Amino acid sequence: MSGSPLEVTRLLQNPLGHPAPEGERGDIVRVSDGTRAIYLTPREYDEATEQQLRYRLAAEGRTRFSA
Repeated sequence: MSGSPLEVTRLLQNPLGHPAPEGERGDIVRVSDGTRAIYLTPREYDEATEQQLRYRLAAEGRTRFSA
């Protein structure tokens, strides 16, 4: 797959938005291509292919620089 590598960060809901400890599944998964980000459940992330993730980023991702 072409493009920049995807950055995957597993996050906790409590405390909200903190990174999950190493090796933990987390409650929320943030996927970013460096310009946009989407938030998925761990199950949604596990079931998605890289192509599907990139499509979702393009279609519904939020830019990091928008207010």
